[in-house]
Amino acid sequence: MKLVILSWMAGLLGFGLLVGGVAMIHVPAACIVAGVGLLVWSRLADRAAAAMQAKSIPIPKGG
Repeated sequence: MKLVILSWMAGLLGFGLLVGGVAMIHVPAACIVAGVGLLVWSRLADRAAAAMQAKSIPIPKGG
């Protein structure tokens, strides 16, 4: 469980540092990077939730 929390924190910190670094160069580009990053994160979270739900639903056998 600690590893899961640490990986979430590392990902959040990395994303913040990436956006902050891009903002130092060009602020509108940082907004684009943040938006794309959040879209990718949303897709990954959706796929993970779907995989967890698929594991919990038993598949009927037979035909």
